[in-house]
Amino acid sequence: MIDKIVDNPMMPESVYKKLEMAILTGHLKPRERLVESEISSQLRVKRFAARKAIQELAQKGFVELIPNKGARVIDLTDREVEDNYRVRMNLELLAAELMVERITAADLKAIRKIQKEYAEAVTRGRIKDMILKNEEFHKALLQVTGNRFLCELLDKIKNAAFSLRYNTYFMLGIASRTVSDHEAILRALERRDLKTLKRILRESIILPKMIHQSRYQYSGYRNRADQ
Repeated sequence: MIDKIVDNPMMPESVYKKLEMAILTGHLKPRERLVESEISSQLRVKRFAARKAIQELAQKGFVELIPNKGARVIDLTDREVEDNYRVRMNLELLAAELMVERITAADLKAIRKIQKEYAEAVTRGRIKDMILKNEEFHKALLQVTGNRFLCELLDKIKNAAFSLRYNTYFMLGIASRTVSDHEAILRALERRDLKTLKRILRESIILPKMIHQSRYQYSGYRNRADQ
């Protein structure tokens, strides 16, 4: 884990942000343990800071705390993936209704700036910037709802399924598709077209789960064929 989190331990980022990015980029993988002593040694911080970061990651849905075993990066079962996406879909569609009602020209201008930066990161193949700008884009959309509880719930639900969402980035054409999806979302919001917005959101949300399921089914087929 020491080499996975940061290249330069002196970079002025918070411990939480370093660990969060390591999780989002797949350097810290599902079920991988987070050990306070290793984190504090690598990042040259006190164990209290490492402990606080781990606790915050757990609150945000990235990490699970297991009694008598410590902390590890969350790994959802297939049933939990289904449950996660069912809840997320309903909350995202509720958020869409609020966005259409409340978005302003100033909101759209600010989000379009983020989208431009995201598209540039995709064009240049900068995975870290892609992830950061994608997160920023969707959080900016959620902020438009003006509903703090909805934002917090969706944030935690999406974080728990991070590995499904960002594994798709490494598949040919997926990143370019997300650029198009973002543009379609913004056009629907400009027109306050709720029906189209909900359709786009359904399709973009469900894609990572479908890819996950197809991989799982293919893996199961291969395992049976090899026996």
